[in-house]
Amino acid sequence: MEKLIKPKLPKRVMITGGMPNGNKGLHLGHIGAIFIWADTYARYMRDQIGNENVLFVSGTDGFGSSTEEKYRKQKLNNETSLSLPEYIKYYNNVQKQQMENYRISLNLFSASCFGEGLEEHIKVSHHIFKTLFETGAIKKVETEQFYDTKLNVILNGRQVEGKCPIEGCKSEVGYADECSLGHQYNPKALIEPKSTLTNETPILKKVGNYYLDLEQYRSLLRELTIKYDEENEAHKFMIKDMKDYLISPSTYIDYKFKEKVEKLITLFDEPKVEYHEKRQLMQLIFKTVEQRDKACDILKQNDINFKNNKTIAPLRITGNAKWGVPMCEIETDPDAKNLTFYVWPESLWAPISFTKQYLKNHQELNTTWKDWWCSSDTKIVQFIGEDNNYFYCLAEMAIWFAMQKTKKPTLNVPDGELQIPLIVSNKHILIGNLKASSSGSLFAPTADSLLEHYTVEQLRCYFLSLNINNSAINFKSKVYMPNEFQNCGDPLVAPGNMLTNIFNRLIRSVFYSLQEYFNCQLPKIEPNENTINECIKTTNSFNEKMVTFKFNEVIVLLDEFFRKANQDWSVRSKSEDINERQQLIADTIHIIKTGLTLIHPIAPDGSQLVANYMNVGNSLWNFNHIDKTINEMFPSLKFKTIPPKFDFFKKHESQIK
Repeated sequence: MEKLIKPKLPKRVMITGGMPNGNKGLHLGHIGAIFIWADTYARYMRDQIGNENVLFVSGTDGFGSSTEEKYRKQKLNNETSLSLPEYIKYYNNVQKQQMENYRISLNLFSASCFGEGLEEHIKVSHHIFKTLFETGAIKKVETEQFYDTKLNVILNGRQVEGKCPIEGCKSEVGYADECSLGHQYNPKALIEPKSTLTNETPILKKVGNYYLDLEQYRSLLRELTIKYDEENEAHKFMIKDMKDYLISPSTYIDYKFKEKVEKLITLFDEPKVEYHEKRQLMQLIFKTVEQRDKACDILKQNDINFKNNKTIAPLRITGNAKWGVPMCEIETDPDAKNLTFYVWPESLWAPISFTKQYLKNHQELNTTWKDWWCSSDTKIVQFIGEDNNYFYCLAEMAIWFAMQKTKKPTLNVPDGELQIPLIVSNKHILIGNLKASSSGSLFAPTADSLLEHYTVEQLRCYFLSLNINNSAINFKSKVYMPNEFQNCGDPLVAPGNMLTNIFNRLIRSVFYSLQEYFNCQLPKIEPNENTINECIKTTNSFNEKMVTFKFNEVIVLLDEFFRKANQDWSVRSKSEDINERQQLIADTIHIIKTGLTLIHPIAPDGSQLVANYMNVGNSLWNFNHIDKTINEMFPSLKFKTIPPKFDFFKKHESQIK
C-alpha cells in the first residue's frame, strides 16, 4: 500500500504579487506570469493549512515617473480630465475588477498612493527610514542626476530615455538609471540620453539623496544564493541572475582601444585586467562601484567607448520627484522634508503596508503584521517577473538585512526581525521575440481581451502549463495568431482540455450511471487497492511539485491522471455485471474526489460546481481528508441529478459549434 507523504508546511504563509503600475489595466504578463501563479499557490496553501493562516496581498504601484509621465502626456493631449490621484484610482479599480474576473483570491488589493493604503504606507516608510538612519545603514550622498535645462527640473526614471550601457543588454530602451529589462546603472552611464519632456539632451546635476550601500551586503547575498540553491525552491535562472549581479564591478572595452587604455591604467584604482581574445574585449575588474565610476569618467574624457557589467550599486532610498511618498523630518537635515521616497524601495515594503491595512480591518484574525513578516513560523513567498530580480532578490534583501538590530546581519534571522522571503521569479512571456508588455513597442493582449475568447479556467491552465520557471516562452493562440495555427487546433486551449474534455467526461459518466442504475445513491463499496495507491501516488507527486512551484509539471501530472481514469472507465463500463459496475463507480468516484481536491487551486469554479452537485460542499478542499474514501467522509451520500450534456468545466461560447 502506498503511503501518503505530507509536505513540510509552515504555520502561516504570506504571499505577495508584483505590483502593477497605476497607469494601465493588466496585460497577459501580469496575469499569466505573476497573479495566476500566486493565486494557485495561495489557494493550495489555504487548502493545506486553512484560510485564516494564509494572507495574499498586492496593490497598485501608484507612485513613480512611469505613471506620472503617462498621465502628463494624456493630460497634455486632453485625453483625461482627472487629477493624478483620481487617474490612478480609476486604474486601481480596473485592476481590481480584472483580478476578480480571473478569480485571483487576494485578501486585499490596495494602492500605495491614496486612502488607507497610503496612510499605512507613510507610517511604514517612515519607520523603515528612521531605523536605517539611526543604525547608520543609510547616508546622504551627492550624486549626479539628469536635469532638463529648458524646464529647469530634475528628471526621474521614465522622463529620460536612451540606450542601456550594460554589456550584452537587449532591452528596447534605457531610462534614467534602469533599462526596460531591469538592469541598474549610474545615470551618467546611460547612452544618448534625451528628456521625454522636451527631447533635449539633459545635463547632469549634483543632487543630495539618501543611499543604502548594497556593497556591504555582497557576501551575505552570496550566502543567500547558496541557501536558495540548497533548498531547491527558487527558480535556477533567478539564482544565476543574482550571482551575475554579485560579480565584482567590471568594465568591458573593445580591443581597438586597448593600447589607449593601457596607457591610462595608472590613473585607475588598481583594477585587475583580463583579456578575452575570442570576444576581442578588455575587462577591467574593480573592488567597488565607486572605483569603476571614477575609471568610466576617465574613459569618457578620452573618448573611449565601454560597457559595464551587471553589479550591485548603492540603492537610492529617497528621490526628488514631487509625486511620491513624503519623507519624514530629520533634525540633522532640514532639507530632508523636501524629498520623497524613491519609488522602487518603497514599493518593496508596500506589501507590509497592505498587510497592516488588512489586519486593521480584520481584527478577528488576532494577529499583527509582525506575525506575518517577522516570525519564523511564517513562510513569505513573493511572485514577480524576471525584470524585477534586482530589486526583489538583492535590494529588498539588503534592506531587510540592514533592518536587523545587530552590527552583523545574518541569514538566520531571529524572530521579531524581517524574515527573508522566498522569491518566485518567472521568465517573460514573449510575443514573437519580444517581451509581452504594455509599455514596449509590441503590445500584449490585455487581460480583458483574453476573456472575450477563452474561459478563466482555460487561461489558468494554459499559463500554469508554460515553462516560464525555466525559460522565456512564446504566447500561442489561434485567436491572436490565426495564420500561424490555421491548420491545427488552438494551442492555448490544449492544457485546459484535461478539464473541458477528459475530466468533464469522466465526471459526467459517473453521474449518468448513478442516475440510470442507482437513483443517484452512491454504492457503499470501497475503491480497490490499486485505485487507492494510484491516488496516493499522484497526490504525493502533486504536493512535491506544488511546494517547489513546478506548476507546468502539475498540469502534465493531472492530465495523465485523468486520461488514465478515462481509459479505465471506457474499458470497464462495457460490463453488464451490476457488481462490476458498482466497483467501477466506487473506484472512479475516489479518483474524482482526489482529482477535485488537486485541481481546486487551479480551477476553483468548476471544482466547486462538481462538489455542489455531489452534495459535499467545501469539505473536499481540506488536504487532511485527501486519503479518505468518500464513504468514510459522507455515509449515505446521494448526488444531484444533472441534465444531458451537462458541463462542469466549460469551454468558451465562441468555441462551441
